[in-house]
Amino acid sequence: MPTTDWINIIIAIAVFGLVFAIWCICVLLWLGQYLARLKTVQKKLGIVRQESEESKTIRLWREVQDSSTLGKRGEKLSFKERLESYRQAIGWQAPLQMVILGFVGLLVFAFVITFVLSNNILISLGVTAAVLVVVTSYAKRRLLKNDLLFERQLLDALGIASRALRAGHPLVGAFQLVAEEIPEPLGGIFFRICKEQEMGLDLRDSLYKVARLSRNEELKLLATSVVIQFQSGGNFADLMDTLSSIIRERIRLNKRIRVITAQTQFSKKILIALPIMLFFLLYIINPGYMQPLLDKEGIGRYLLGISAVSVIAGAWLMNKMSVIRF
Repeated sequence: MPTTDWINIIIAIAVFGLVFAIWCICVLLWLGQYLARLKTVQKKLGIVRQESEESKTIRLWREVQDSSTLGKRGEKLSFKERLESYRQAIGWQAPLQMVILGFVGLLVFAFVITFVLSNNILISLGVTAAVLVVVTSYAKRRLLKNDLLFERQLLDALGIASRALRAGHPLVGAFQLVAEEIPEPLGGIFFRICKEQEMGLDLRDSLYKVARLSRNEELKLLATSVVIQFQSGGNFADLMDTLSSIIRERIRLNKRIRVITAQTQFSKKILIALPIMLFFLLYIINPGYMQPLLDKEGIGRYLLGISAVSVIAGAWLMNKMSVIRF
């Protein structure tokens, strides 16, 4: 490589280091302001009030997550089990292997077709990445929709179970009634629990399996509470009513949090899509203008790599900005 190219690379790295240092300083300044405003946000959410109903609810969530009976019994999910839980939560009926093969096949098909039409590997990778983003966004939207449906169904299921228990039905009978009255996705879970009871499996083991494989925190809370109630004794109907009120408060808080973080999420999408769309638009309008970034010789590809890392780092940072821990 000529000496001029080495000098250009060193200058580019130095400029990038300077910009990155300035960016880090700005992030640190913002972080200080963010931590100062965090208590204000928590007060608006009603989290820091002295033993209010909401704070009791939040404390119960943490106690259940940190020291629940099911949490002590269970181990971490494997990668395959996590994928399976996501598949079930999204609502895809095909087996996990078929979903993975279809997803990989779609990416390969997009890459091959784009490479045949453009004969440019960078454009092909860009289109493949765009397809990946579109499919991931679709899965996330469907996952969020099903999670909201699951929460509403769980509230109805707790009401049905409470009324059935007060009418004299046993706990398994109440679960059977929920399986008959509530459609998918929640109805299928209670249907499997009832079928496992018919096959002789202990109810606590069935609830443990459900809590371990489920992504829904409210369902884990229900399973944990029922198992603890089995050990300590008590009124299951009152338990269902208490869980129903707790889950309602949790849903209300989650809605308020989504409203507060909506602007950050929208800004993240715009800032990520803008440089990508601008790059492809300029390449289509004037390929010669973008050609220095695509040449094998020179620093163009290094700059593209740095830009990609910057976009990924920005997306990660804005995701952290939109998380409110409580």
